[in-house]
Amino acid sequence: MAVEYPNWFAQAAQQNFETHLAEYAGKDNLKFLQLGVFTGDTSVWLAEHILTGTGCWLIDVDTWEGSDEEAHETMDFDDVYATYLSKIEQYKDRIATFKSTTTWFLQSVRKDPDYDFIYIDADHTTVGVILDAELSWPQLKSGGIMAFDDYEWGSHLPLHLRAKPGIDLFLLRHEGQYDTLVKNNQYWIRKH
Repeated sequence: MAVEYPNWFAQAAQQNFETHLAEYAGKDNLKFLQLGVFTGDTSVWLAEHILTGTGCWLIDVDTWEGSDEEAHETMDFDDVYATYLSKIEQYKDRIATFKSTTTWFLQSVRKDPDYDFIYIDADHTTVGVILDAELSWPQLKSGGIMAFDDYEWGSHLPLHLRAKPGIDLFLLRHEGQYDTLVKNNQYWIRKH
């Protein structure tokens, strides 16, 4: 019997994706980066609804090792990774997978601004989020969109284990360099 994993994308993120990425649907030569992937529900949705033009790529980066979050404690992350690979199989022509830490990936790739969209949903700690944001910001094109997941998540946790303080600090450090698109359970910005 297959394990049923939660579809956090459909539960908490899909509406923002539909609203703020509609302008990209069907365009050619787009390059998206997703930091934190889990079972690939976001990847599949992007491949089916947005990255449908020619020459489009989604770069997925995750360790597939889980974290200290309570929701991950009972999960078999080898199975989570296998589930992801199964879901994206038919989209391998536009999804590239990197099984690594986000820090390693972001420090190893070119630093040119060539991403149209960056989705940050990996390490939910304050330090992890700001590190992902700072390392990926120079790689986002002018006019590109950066989205942070879990902006309101973790109110029961100590501040250093929540994403929100890291997101807020990043936004303060880059004030004047972006426009806010939406602030709800996620925070979406467009780079100037």
